[in-house]
Formats: sequence, structure tokens, C-alpha cells
Amino acid sequence: MWGLERSHHVSDVIFLTCLLMVQFVSTIQEYQPITNQYLDEADGKAYGSRLSRCEFLSLRLGSEMADTFNAPDIDKNWNHRVYQDFIVENLGFAPWIAHGLDGGKTLSGKDAKELHGKKGWVGRSTDQSPYSIINHKWVYMFGDSTTRQVWASYAAPFRENNFERNAKEWTRHYCNKQEHRKKHVKDGHFDEEGWRGPCGVNEVTCHVSGYGDRGVLSFDWKHFPYEDYDEHFWSDKGPWVSGFAGEGVRRPDLLTVQLGLHTCWHAIPEGFYSRHLNATNTTMIQQHVDGIWKLMSSMRKALDKPSMVSNDGGAVRNSTTVIVLTSGASGLGVEGLRTDACIQKVNRAANDAAHAYGFAVLDRGEIERRLMYKSNYASTPLIPEEMHLIQPAQNIIATLLMHLYSCLDHYKLSRSKEPKEEELSYPVVTAVNQIGGGFARPLHTPPS
Repeated sequence: MWGLERSHHVSDVIFLTCLLMVQFVSTIQEYQPITNQYLDEADGKAYGSRLSRCEFLSLRLGSEMADTFNAPDIDKNWNHRVYQDFIVENLGFAPWIAHGLDGGKTLSGKDAKELHGKKGWVGRSTDQSPYSIINHKWVYMFGDSTTRQVWASYAAPFRENNFERNAKEWTRHYCNKQEHRKKHVKDGHFDEEGWRGPCGVNEVTCHVSGYGDRGVLSFDWKHFPYEDYDEHFWSDKGPWVSGFAGEGVRRPDLLTVQLGLHTCWHAIPEGFYSRHLNATNTTMIQQHVDGIWKLMSSMRKALDKPSMVSNDGGAVRNSTTVIVLTSGASGLGVEGLRTDACIQKVNRAANDAAHAYGFAVLDRGEIERRLMYKSNYASTPLIPEEMHLIQPAQNIIATLLMHLYSCLDHYKLSRSKEPKEEELSYPVVTAVNQIGGGFARPLHTPPS
């Protein structure tokens, strides 16, 4: 009897072992994509705040797409890597990816258009697709030329890829020059502000039609964290309090802010347009870090302040969700190590300041680092090491931005105060880079 019981026990063990082996092999053979579900009440304490959970989910999705692209055991070039199933299925703002490789297939042989349409990126109306979160919405992007890339990606599904590729020249020809700021001519020397170069040609504000009726996509140039432009922009006389021209009480539904790259390019001798420096301008870097806190404070005050726009028609001012993005690397390779370290320092300051004022952060810098880990310092990089990374980089960021916005909107997080909500206390920031006569005061004396 004992022998029979023992026999059954051994059989059970063998059966369970085989079952586990089958399950293990199945896991290897059948790729399991990450499911990015919203935070459940039951596991809220396990992940901290809902805002942290939303940030985590978007960061995880971005890491998954970046790591899939790099796929360590696949000896393929860019053209094959970008057409892997997980990327084709989850990458938004990329109508080109539905064409697939030769014959319209993914790397594994699946129909690229069918797989891209599985999540609704193509083949559905906007309100039945992932783009529904920005349908009829006003998206306002405040940042540098890498922000302009993402802005162009948002317009790509209905403006075709030519606009995405030529957004830089398009904005310089067809957009409005920024007002309420000192004008900077191309290739000028503005040593009293700590920089030289052509960046002044980018001082524009652009508005193009967005998704659905009343949909708007706006791009507004941001050079440094807090300038004379910010002094007006977030003041009682600026549009966030006094109203955007022709829009009544309406304000952008989503505001994104990115900064940091230009601070480090201009403050580090190896950076762009700063070879005239003999040493790192630590004074400028610290003033800009302090300026980040001033910016977040000014944003919070402007966003939460009651509108000064006449409301005779009874319209109610909409809320604005805010997402702060960190910056990617300089693209300078080994020569840019000090510049990239500076960018990381500024990114940390932006992250800390944003959270202190209740704003969510999309860590673009970390996602792009993951995407570039097989390319940085490589003899044959998969993606060229540049400041403006090629696809799928900007579309990954665009997708994650919308993903994070969807989660924040779901829980009404990282946004302007509603009229009946209680007042919250935020850090008090003293004046930084005071503005006089509409011009930025000197930041430093550049090293001789």
C-alpha cells in the first residue's frame, strides 16, 4: 500500500514538473505584452500615489518598447527591428508602420496593418481609437526643438509624414514670432545672458488644427527654464489668466513643458555653440536650476487663479492637465559626457520641482537612454547618436505622453484647481532672474 501511495506521489511530481515545463516553454514561445491597467483601489498602497502609478505605467510601457527594439538576440537592422510585433501593435502616431516590411508584414510575418489596427491606431474613427483622449482637445507643448518633434508627431496621422520631417522649417516660416520677450538674432552673442548661437530663430508660437472640431495643437518655444517670456506668460496679464486671444475662457486641456538641454549646451565648453568658454559656467547652471522652481511656482499660480476673462455667455473654464518632461541626451557622444551629466542634474531638478507643485513627470530622458543603450559608443549603432533621435524615438514619446495623459485625466490628477476644490499649500519661491524693462538681466560674466 505504501508503494502504491509512493508511486502516486512520484507520478504527481512528474506530472506537475512536466506541466510547469510546458508552461515555461509556452511563456518563452508566446510573448506576453505588458498590460497597463489603471490603479485599482485594492493595490493603491503598494504603488504609492495614483500620480506615481500613472507615471510608472507609462515609463514601463516605454521601457518595453525600447527594449523590444533593441532585442538582444535579433541580428537585424533598424528597418527590421522597428517592425517587431509589440512595436507595431503599441506605437501610436505612426501611420507609416502599418505598411510593414515588404509585402506589408511584421518581422514575424503578421499583417502589419491588421496588427497596428488591433489597438485602433488605424481603421477606426477618432472617438473609437486611442486618440479619443485628445479628440476635441487643445494640446499645448512648451519646449525646445525635441519638443517640436513630438508636436509634429501629433499632427502626423492627418498631415502625413512630410510635416513631421519638415516641422523645423515649417515653424520658422509660418508661425508667429513670440512677443513680450527680448529678440535674439541668428548667431548673435548674448554673453550677458550666458549664450551664443542661432537659437533665436526658434522663438515662435505655432497653432495648427488638431483632433476633431475645436482640436488644436500648439507649440511654443522654450529656451531656458525661466525667461522674460515666462515673466509675462504666467502673469496676470498673460494668456493663462487674462485669456488666449479669440478663445474666451477656454484654455489648453493639456500643457506639456520640457526644458534643460539648452542650459547645458550653453554652459559647458563642449556643448553646442559654447566653445568660447574656458570652464563650465556653474553660476548659470545653478541659476537655471533655481529658475525651474520659479517656473513651477508661476505655472501653479497662473493655472489655479480664477479667470479674468468676461464670462457673459455662461461658459465654464476647462481644467488643464500638466505633464513635465525630462530631456534626452546631448547626442555629442564621448565629448558630451559633462553636458549629459548637466542634463541629468537639470532633469532631477525638474522632476523634484514638478512633483512639489503637484505636476506629473514623463521621464523622456530615461526612455531615450533605454532606447539608445545598444547604440551609444557602438561601432555600428542601431540609431545614430544625435540630439534629435530618429524614429521610433519621437513616436514612442508621443505615445507615452498620451498614455500618461489618459491615466491622469481618468483620476483628475496633475491639473489646475477646480473652483470648489480646497486650497493646497506649495513651496514658496523667491524671485529668480528678475526682469526689468522686458529684458532678461545678465545671468553671469562668461569665463574669459
